[in-house]
Amino acid sequence: MINIIFVFIFLVGMIYACFTGRVGVVVEAMLATPKDALFLFADIYALLIFWGGMLEICKNSGLLQVITNYVSFIIHPLFKKLDRKSEAMQYISLNLVANLLSMGSAATPFGLKAMKSLDDLNGNSDIASDEMITFLLINTSGLCLIPTVLISLRKEYGSQNPVSIIPYVLVISTITTIFSIVMDRLVRKFGKH
Repeated sequence: MINIIFVFIFLVGMIYACFTGRVGVVVEAMLATPKDALFLFADIYALLIFWGGMLEICKNSGLLQVITNYVSFIIHPLFKKLDRKSEAMQYISLNLVANLLSMGSAATPFGLKAMKSLDDLNGNSDIASDEMITFLLINTSGLCLIPTVLISLRKEYGSQNPVSIIPYVLVISTITTIFSIVMDRLVRKFGKH
């Protein structure tokens, strides 16, 4: 369905460009966009490689285990049915650490493994467990300390102060995470199961 929408938008844009005499502008943009996208991808990918390497160094040095132990201690009240040392809690903690550092590519495998572990603990049921829902809400709310990809995008497009968004991202992501947790608890307490 989304492909149909994009084709429709493209055709409407081309027809409009033909009627307004701006076909040259559209063709020029179509030719320049792939190059811009490639350079943007290279910048972001280099950033992800850097953070992935830092994550690997932390893992090999044992620092990641220390961090995940602290994180699992902090978030365990949200996942009371899970053992703090369980595989699911470790993956949840790794996912949250990666998301806090805005490492989406590193966070995704941890998130998938966490959800798989939670599904196994749930008996592979067709109905999501409370822990699965809580994890999904926290993960989707996007708590982030250092929005590295966003800073990189702002720098790439000429922002005078690309890091100026850090306090705003921190406040907004904290509010959305708290709101997600509160709504999760309210729906669990007062919702119909």
